[in-house]
Amino acid sequence: QHAFKGVGLRPLSPAHLAGVRNGVGDLQLSWKRRTRIGGDSWDAAEVPLSEDAELYEVDVMAGATVKRTLTAATPGVTYTAAQQIADFGSTQSSIAVRVYQLGATFGRGAMRAATL
Repeated sequence: QHAFKGVGLRPLSPAHLAGVRNGVGDLQLSWKRRTRIGGDSWDAAEVPLSEDAELYEVDVMAGATVKRTLTAATPGVTYTAAQQIADFGSTQSSIAVRVYQLGATFGRGAMRAATL
């Protein structure tokens, strides 16, 4: 017997993670949304949203430990210098993150990990 897991409803992992520091030590993270439905056209500037709402969670990692989870309603979020100091004691030269798109049916989608 096999149990249905609904994996076909899982949001795809974001792509093209990038991080840019501003002058005060904040790390501005960005990524590109991927879609499960209708994303085959090369003519569109942005793939369609195949979820009820555009939502993301970003886990800031210290090894295997989640130090903070940031939420975003757009494909980007800022990890502030103050948050870095609260989490690590100082601003960090590089940050390991895991980014997930959220879906109403499945929850957290597939993860994209990067060190930025």
